[in-house]
Amino acid sequence: MPLFRGSLPCSAKGGIKKKRRRKAGWVERDAEGCSPSLATLCLWSLAENMKDFWTRDYAEKYMDHYTFRYIMGPFNILPGELVEDLLSLLSSRHSMTRAALHLLLVPQVRCLSLSSCSSLVTSSICSLIGIRCQALQSLDLSGAQHLSALVLSELLGQLTRLRSISLTGTQCDDRVLRTLGTSCPAVQHLNVSCCHQLSPTSLLHLVPRPSGHDGLSLRSLQALDIGLESRESYRVGVAIFLLLSMPSLEKVAIEGLGEACALMESQDFGVLDDFTLQNEVPDLWELWSNRIQGEQSGACEKAVEKECLDDERIEGWLSESEDYDEDEIEQQNERDNTGMWKDKGKSKPYSNSLEELESSGVTGGKTGEGERALGGSLTLSLREAQGVSCSSVRALGLLCPDLCSLSLHCEEGLVGHLAAGLGQWKGQFFSLSVQFTGVLPEILPAVGVVGSSLHTLILEGVRVDSDASFLQLLRSCPKLKTLSIHTEPPNINEEEEEENDEHDIQGLPCLPQLRVLSLKFFMEQQQKKPLMTWSSLKWATLSLLGSSPFLEKASLVAMPCPMDAVFQKVLDGRLGSPEASRISPLHNLQHLNLAYCNISTKTASRLVIHENCLSTLDLSGCWNVSSENIVQLQMKATKRRHPLTILWR
Repeated sequence: MPLFRGSLPCSAKGGIKKKRRRKAGWVERDAEGCSPSLATLCLWSLAENMKDFWTRDYAEKYMDHYTFRYIMGPFNILPGELVEDLLSLLSSRHSMTRAALHLLLVPQVRCLSLSSCSSLVTSSICSLIGIRCQALQSLDLSGAQHLSALVLSELLGQLTRLRSISLTGTQCDDRVLRTLGTSCPAVQHLNVSCCHQLSPTSLLHLVPRPSGHDGLSLRSLQALDIGLESRESYRVGVAIFLLLSMPSLEKVAIEGLGEACALMESQDFGVLDDFTLQNEVPDLWELWSNRIQGEQSGACEKAVEKECLDDERIEGWLSESEDYDEDEIEQQNERDNTGMWKDKGKSKPYSNSLEELESSGVTGGKTGEGERALGGSLTLSLREAQGVSCSSVRALGLLCPDLCSLSLHCEEGLVGHLAAGLGQWKGQFFSLSVQFTGVLPEILPAVGVVGSSLHTLILEGVRVDSDASFLQLLRSCPKLKTLSIHTEPPNINEEEEEENDEHDIQGLPCLPQLRVLSLKFFMEQQQKKPLMTWSSLKWATLSLLGSSPFLEKASLVAMPCPMDAVFQKVLDGRLGSPEASRISPLHNLQHLNLAYCNISTKTASRLVIHENCLSTLDLSGCWNVSSENIVQLQMKATKRRHPLTILWR
């Protein structure tokens, strides 16, 4: 078997020393301001130098001349975690090449994400992954649109230890899902969003069949924007069937999720009889009753076990296997009580379960108070949900009391339903994403209900009509770590303010824990620059940038206010309050996007030479910056202690 051994050319040693002396001054810091570890510094140096030596040598002498099952080189002796970090570093810097990928596909890799370099993922690369990386537990091939379903199916058939798979935007079809069910039983996280070869009923291949595979015990399933279904009721039926057949689901993003919860809350499963007959799945009422019976029996077993244990044994049990025992009991209940497919010509495994419940007086039949009592005892394990509308938030809350993250579309006339529904999770909600085309004041009460505990807030399409509503939004969410607002520029006619009006920023809200900030204003396609219709926005922006010491990424696109005054005051440290003035401005900022903003070359130059961790500066569409200015900025960037990429077009 041919092996590749990399060696350093002797003539290049001087070049290495010179490059190391020039870049030895790089000192990056993490979010807490601490210096990086020695391993991190070595990875940065390795990433900078590998393309000039190992990858070039391999590409010129071996890559297209031989086919290696295994490679003996400088990377196969590294621990798997370091190889994964190196893969991530090259991908984030857009420095990944085919030769580098060949060298880094080593057996010790456990997590492989190629979404940032999906153009490099070919059938031959997939073949190498299947041969070399048998121990893979996490694989992300998002965006690899040119891979056929046959190649994906063959690859997944070789990686039997996978626990997490992302195939977003690929040609994944029914055959791939069947392969997952038969060859990858350990998969717990699956993302097949934007796979248009799939339909909602294709997801039924993930649940158990009486003959064939045992199905998957998924904890996370994302399948938004997949192919259309011929009947709308099938979409809801699939959602109900998945929720009842997979009790371990904690994160779900599927079409019809909200309608499924509403139908389960009303227990009107008769409207889906056609779905169960055409797809040969168990009666949904039968599946519902078996799920509840399993939960009740499991609860009884736990209660009896708890009574039999004395305090001393409880303490020992908790110290040795706190998580294991509960997980085992839950998994056993799932195996005993979850979804069964219809097998024509054979008796149903659960054919008498409903009759037994009725005879014991638990249900009181399929109607009336007994049915409601049965329905009220079922709770889903969902903690994150996507694909919900405002009208179904109440039903979602009844079935999912532990929910802490929600992404939904809100109609203008149903905002009141959203505020009432979110109240069910007050104090425990961490993430909220809302698509809403109304004005901001209308949705403020709903955000305020859960705002005190929110870490992530995303608003898309909302229209901002005044300073007051925007500032009220910031005040209602003091713990935000991620704030993203995509909106249209407001029609606000303001008088021009004095640039030296320092008292205007006093008392403005600040988000001290903010790490990601995105304020993007929509522009018409033919529009070259935004209208400066909201000049006072610069004060709120100044407060957000200057009073967020952990800020790592800021995207300020098509801002309807001049940005020079904002950054000049931030860089000068003149933030108007003693508390803010003690904070080092933009200390941890790594990515800054100022596309289509009114910013001058002077301010851009200050950002380039500023002592920070900035690695990407996007000045696309900035009409005050010319190509000559970009050349000058890039020359200044070469003198930085930290490498900087400047984007401009």
